[in-house]
Amino acid sequence: MMVLSALRPDASLPEFLAHRAKSASIRRLSIDVAVGIAGSAAALWWRPTAWLVLTSASLLFFAYGAWGLADRARSHAATQRSRLASTSMDAFCAAMGAVGVLATAGLLLGVWAIALGTWIS
Repeated sequence: MMVLSALRPDASLPEFLAHRAKSASIRRLSIDVAVGIAGSAAALWWRPTAWLVLTSASLLFFAYGAWGLADRARSHAATQRSRLASTSMDAFCAAMGAVGVLATAGLLLGVWAIALGTWIS
């Protein structure tokens, strides 16, 4: 059983997200992945007015859940001393981090574009 320490008060956003993902259940992280995939697919299929914002928000859920699950698998692979599994989980965690950063940028730019509207023409 893993014991988590308390998060320090001046923790950065990545530290906060890592602590939250490590303390979340596998069911919760799996739901985040499923909601992210379903939301992204729905937003890309129907293309509503704010489809970029909806897709980016859904990809954030997906990346967070997938990173949390991969982090669990990475810690398990480290205890099993499987170098290939550990390296591949490291690469997958980095990829999900990149997806999360790009989804955040897309979300912010999409909200900014909606807020500006037709002010700049």
